[in-house]
Amino acid sequence: MKKIILILFSIVFLNTAFAQEEPYLMQMHYIEVDGNIDAFIKLNKEYYKKLAQLAVEDGKWDGWQMWQSRTNDNQFVFFHHFKNPKQYEEWDWDWGSKENIKRAGVKMPEDSDFKMIGGSMEVFQIISSALSETHSEYFIMNEWKAPNLISFIENNKLWGELYVTPQLEKNPGLNWAFGMTVMGNHSENDKMINYNGISFDGYASLADLINAQAYSDGKWDSDVNFQAFSKAVNELDLGDFSDAQKQSVWRVIDRSWD
Repeated sequence: MKKIILILFSIVFLNTAFAQEEPYLMQMHYIEVDGNIDAFIKLNKEYYKKLAQLAVEDGKWDGWQMWQSRTNDNQFVFFHHFKNPKQYEEWDWDWGSKENIKRAGVKMPEDSDFKMIGGSMEVFQIISSALSETHSEYFIMNEWKAPNLISFIENNKLWGELYVTPQLEKNPGLNWAFGMTVMGNHSENDKMINYNGISFDGYASLADLINAQAYSDGKWDSDVNFQAFSKAVNELDLGDFSDAQKQSVWRVIDRSWD
């Protein structure tokens, strides 16, 4: 009983601390490329990345990332990070501005070999994260349909606290975060129609990602961190938080923090 009270107190404390902060937002923009994929990657690494870094310096946003699908190499997702809703609302960066291009010291490379097909944009609030001091090079992106959003949030907070955080020091490149949809949510009759939750599991390499997902006898029984998480989830009845999960694997192409 004492352990349950301590866990509940921890969750209440986390909720209180989080409520005092402004929501950190992340916009995901899906792009499909028809044509020369290498030319598209070159354009972003040599041109748009430098303009994105300049936008960070000017306080327009908090960061930029470019990921490529591991299974469909012509599919990309761009992450635009914002410190708070006000920064997101006031976003007005001009990618083609002559002044910005001059300040960034870039020149538009030839891009006639490909065509971009714009996809959906989704906006999430990042609620919690557990980060190592090393960037991840591969990510599993989990999209969730969670009718009970409170259970989804509390379950993921425990996952970050009890399972991911204890491993960070010994696993460089291990990074994790989760959040919820703040724009575009849709439910009918208490059932989610689209995905309203998201989480990211980052790894230093593709081999590390596969090893983490692979089966081995007694793997979870011998994992003390997983056992601590499972016990807390069972005691707090937080196991049934999702109707469906969609999982995809992505390679990090570039980011504004480098």
